[in-house]
Amino acid sequence: MKTGSILVCLSVVACAGGCRQAEPEENTFVTEQVPVVLSDTLTLSTEQLMALDWSGRSTSGAKVVHKHAGEGSGVVFDIRFPGNKSWQNSINYVSSGAGGRMELVGLDVAPFQSLALKFTLVSIDGAVGPTLGQQLVVGAVAGPTADGKLSQYEPVVLSFAGDQTGIARTPVGTPWLREVGIHVHLANPEAWSEEGALVRLLVEPISTAAPLPPRPVIEEEQPRPKPANLPDFGPGRTGAW
Repeated sequence: MKTGSILVCLSVVACAGGCRQAEPEENTFVTEQVPVVLSDTLTLSTEQLMALDWSGRSTSGAKVVHKHAGEGSGVVFDIRFPGNKSWQNSINYVSSGAGGRMELVGLDVAPFQSLALKFTLVSIDGAVGPTLGQQLVVGAVAGPTADGKLSQYEPVVLSFAGDQTGIARTPVGTPWLREVGIHVHLANPEAWSEEGALVRLLVEPISTAAPLPPRPVIEEEQPRPKPANLPDFGPGRTGAW
């Protein structure tokens, strides 16, 4: 009996020292870090490019007849130039305080020094290729300027015979925006048909630039609900009782 008791005691001691129940492993959650772009250069996201909607009040000038999101990023614009005359061969397509929905107007751009956008010439009247000699001038529009002008742009020339893609950069002159968007005009108008042209252009944000900050959301203060079960003292009275 003593031998059996000794064996039982040894088993209990051994378990006390080394026999443990398997503890459940703790779940480990890995949070993907979203990169934050720190830059003094501003760009427009695909959604912000889609928000452009103003080209002035003229009914005889160039018009954006269609736009849609690109396959990767950016927006494809179909721009109809009705002719090669001075009032027909140029367009600012923007979000502006002068008209339209003004979705990008008044936003704070104080931390930024410039606006940058990538432009690609896709087609002219549905045609492509180096035999097309026409040149197109594009630019990123930002305003007002530091010297009080409505807006400005730095020109970039595109063509199928030369550079089909280019990055346009324009200084940001004030801490807030009244006008932002794109500029396009026909370079050397005599090289273009008098009947005009349909130009397809892809405009994309710059990956190394910061998108335009969204408008801050202002929450309206809601009236406090009347507490339930309060005694009703009837209509208010003024003067002597």
